[in-house]
Order: sequence, then C-alpha cells, then structure tokens
Amino acid sequence: MNPIHTHYDNLKVSRNAPPEVIRAAFKTLSQKFHPDRHGGDARSTQTFQLITAAYEVLSDPQRRRQHDEWIARTERKMQREAFTAAEAQSRRPWNGRERRRKPWPEIRTAGAVAAVTSAGRLRVPARVLALWIATILVTVMLLTLART
Repeated sequence: MNPIHTHYDNLKVSRNAPPEVIRAAFKTLSQKFHPDRHGGDARSTQTFQLITAAYEVLSDPQRRRQHDEWIARTERKMQREAFTAAEAQSRRPWNGRERRRKPWPEIRTAGAVAAVTSAGRLRVPARVLALWIATILVTVMLLTLART
C-alpha cells in the first residue's frame, strides 16, 4: 500500500504537530527554498509554492481538520482496496489439479503427536497439558512452602 503525500509531508512535520512546530518548519523551509535566494529558479519557486500552500492549510484550524478528514478517508479507501484485492486473490477457484492443504499439519514430539493450528499455535494433547499444569502447581506449592 502506497502512503499518500500530504501537507504534513511537504512541511516535514508529524500529523499531530502543534501550530508552533508547523510555523517553525514553514519558516525554515521557506527561507531555504525562497526563489530570491536561488535566482528565480523554477524548481525552487515550485517548492516554495508547495510549502506556502501547505502552511496556509495547516495554519487554519478548520482547513487542517478538513485535511485530516481527507487523509483518513483516503487511507480507509486504500485499505479497503488492498483488502479487496487480497481477498479476490485468495478466493481463486480450485481447479482439481492442486492439492488441498490439511487444516493443520502433524508434528511429532517426544512420543506425543501435536498439531499446529492455522494461527501458528501448537495444539497440545490434553494429557500433556494436564501434566504441565500439575508440574506448575507443584512448583508453586514448593516455592510457597520454602518461603515460610
């Protein structure tokens, strides 16, 4: 997902920057890219106009709020499009030639068979889990007795 370019990026400030920081960034960048400083260079003039437009929007609270809402809408739209594309790719039809995956592959561990779930967690048989819990309880009881 490509991030959108905003007025915050033009002034090189964070989205939650206070007005003082925005003003300081504008002053610094406008002095650096002022056309008089570069002999009327077209590129510096364009950059200066971009910086000035960004400052005009971000210095006005109402226009800044509208700009933040536009950013949020655009990011939500991009996320929906990315999710839709990923979902469409994952739902391709089964053509009969490819093998279907098992729901969770088996893993052999020290005499017991465990399985890995689709979330990547290890599924442990009940008797092994009961032994672990009993071991933990005995350890806690021994530590409690040792402290007294």
